[in-house]
Amino acid sequence: MHRALLLLAVLIPAGCSMTDSSESAARTPALIREHGNHLVDSPSLYLRQHAHNPLDWYPWGDEALEKAKREDKPIFLSIGYSSCHWCHVMEHEVFEHDDVAAYMNEHFVCIKVDREERPDLDTVYMTAVQMLTGRGGWPMSVWLTPDLEPFFGGTYYPKAQFMQLVQQIVTAYTNQREDLEKQADLVAERIKAQSDLETADKTLDRDLVASAVSSAEDSYDPQFHGFRQQQKFPTPIRWRFLLHQYRRSGKDELRLMLTRTLDAMQGGGLYDHVGGGFHRYTVDTRWTVPHFEKMLYDNGQLAGLFLEAGMALDRPDWTATGLDVLDFLMRDMRDPAGGFYASYDADSGGEEGTYYVWSRKEITATVGEADGPALADLLGVTAEGNFEHTGKSVLTRRADMAAVAAEHGRTTGELAGLFAAHRATLREVRSSRTPPGLDPKVVMAWNGLVLESLAQATALTGRPEYLEAAELAAEHLLRVHKRDDGTWWRTSVDGATSGEAILDDYAFLAAAFLEMYQVSGDLRWLAEASDLVSVVRRDFAREEGGWYISSSRVEAPLGRSIEYFDSVEPAGMSAMYVVLLDLAALTGETKYRNHAEQDLEAWGGLLERAGSDLAWWFEAVDRIVWPHYDVVIAGENDTLAKTFLQKLPADAVLLRVAPGGPTEEQLALAPALAGKKAVDGRATAYVCEFGTCQAPTPDSAVMLKQLGLE
Repeated sequence: MHRALLLLAVLIPAGCSMTDSSESAARTPALIREHGNHLVDSPSLYLRQHAHNPLDWYPWGDEALEKAKREDKPIFLSIGYSSCHWCHVMEHEVFEHDDVAAYMNEHFVCIKVDREERPDLDTVYMTAVQMLTGRGGWPMSVWLTPDLEPFFGGTYYPKAQFMQLVQQIVTAYTNQREDLEKQADLVAERIKAQSDLETADKTLDRDLVASAVSSAEDSYDPQFHGFRQQQKFPTPIRWRFLLHQYRRSGKDELRLMLTRTLDAMQGGGLYDHVGGGFHRYTVDTRWTVPHFEKMLYDNGQLAGLFLEAGMALDRPDWTATGLDVLDFLMRDMRDPAGGFYASYDADSGGEEGTYYVWSRKEITATVGEADGPALADLLGVTAEGNFEHTGKSVLTRRADMAAVAAEHGRTTGELAGLFAAHRATLREVRSSRTPPGLDPKVVMAWNGLVLESLAQATALTGRPEYLEAAELAAEHLLRVHKRDDGTWWRTSVDGATSGEAILDDYAFLAAAFLEMYQVSGDLRWLAEASDLVSVVRRDFAREEGGWYISSSRVEAPLGRSIEYFDSVEPAGMSAMYVVLLDLAALTGETKYRNHAEQDLEAWGGLLERAGSDLAWWFEAVDRIVWPHYDVVIAGENDTLAKTFLQKLPADAVLLRVAPGGPTEEQLALAPALAGKKAVDGRATAYVCEFGTCQAPTPDSAVMLKQLGLE
């Protein structure tokens, strides 16, 4: 947006004051601090963390919105999440002060939103902040008219700057209301327009996918690996797409990019080597010092990436990392009822990183003088440290094994077993420190990402505990989040639900259910995935193609938004196209494939321009321009199914029927199963592509050859 549109152009020094209401006057900051504001009963941990701020916070809802209209007050909307470091900083520096609260309670209706509960609101108002300031982030601070149109915004503000700003806003709202509302109207119009990108039909072909791969190659960081960024984010969805492209092409450049990047993630400080799981990102280019929060959505995706990459590139250490991530989630981030928690905070007792870093002295005190120095060297713990001049180090696993072994008079084999021998002790000692805060929110979409990886872990290893964990979590989601009419709640805490499910929730959970169906053979999961897709096609559809983020059931202050670009997670839109194509392959219902193909062709111009920023869109395109197989195994021979599942194929799906063929229930859900039965009394694999099947075979090696996997 042009700089002349910024509210700063109309703000003038504060001087005027708005009329106080008797309600606000009665609720003094001291009283609110003692008894709590309107957030005290919220299921969201983030909102409850602000429940005893002296600001008279409201949750987003009719009470607050009607109050703003009734009293003709601007709205101060603050959006964040519980594991956000700077959200906590702004709370302590600004929102906990009585003088700030007194002013804000008098002049504004203050609303606090958990972005993980209401990503639809976060998306629309973050767009506004980015238009107004050129950047975004959390905590997000945005000021709205009573009609919910944004006229100014930003992110974190220290107290003095915040107070100066809100006083200027009050003056402008009082004295220059017409100018302010014109700006708000303009911002609102541009937000609405941004959701309507022009479409341009383009034939889907392999060259289009190849251009996305080239885009990723151009963005690759050959020095430190990953993509060129000042801060290193793992971006698992891009690497999963590139992994699939490598599996198809065998291209050396992709193999090197994958190998060096996954080694950097696994060996650097992004990974918690003691407790398991990946942190959010690293603040440096060398993958050393992380921002220490742990998000469920990162770990759910990274587990699957490392599992598949370990299999595809014959790296058992990567497979072990993928399983270690899932073990961490099952041990430390799982609700007793089965659902998985949202996140661990970056802070421990108000300080970031203190739970995770070690000095050489602490390592030696934990494991003893005999092994301490060697273990410290193995874990990159130096005397000077690598963390904020504290003399402590973020642990890494990228030491030169031969050099460390020689230094300490050990063999590399002895050194390799040293960390494994002491890991449990390190974890036990670390557990006595002040732990980071855990957000017990269960988010539907993020659980879907974990469930998919859990099912893949059982497919790869044959170990049942991972699929069992997925099924337990799925049962919890069905019991707590699903309503009688087939629609879903997005989040829950201890069974208390909130937030209408968005497109991502339906798409990610549908993908998980499809994976669980293939691994377990339980028809229920195929039925549940089909139900989720039906809700999306009914409640989220756009006439122009694609889907809105939010359901037609939900109020949309500035119109329903669309999210195009894949980010730390795939966009709900791209994930939904992949689900449609997998569901088409599993059921034989061409309506799903036709829907996806027509939409993707219409978005061809966007795909051509955006490159790897739309990585998971290209994953969907890949299923159209290359063979996408459905494999039906008729009979009781587990060898065929295990052989298929252990390959974790990205371009094939699996169905199983009894030797005599499918049941009526199976045929109702998957008509393509008709006629598939064991041949000559032997379990038989049918490798098909939308009704065209290759010769049935009882031989697993022949089946793999038909799939192009051997």
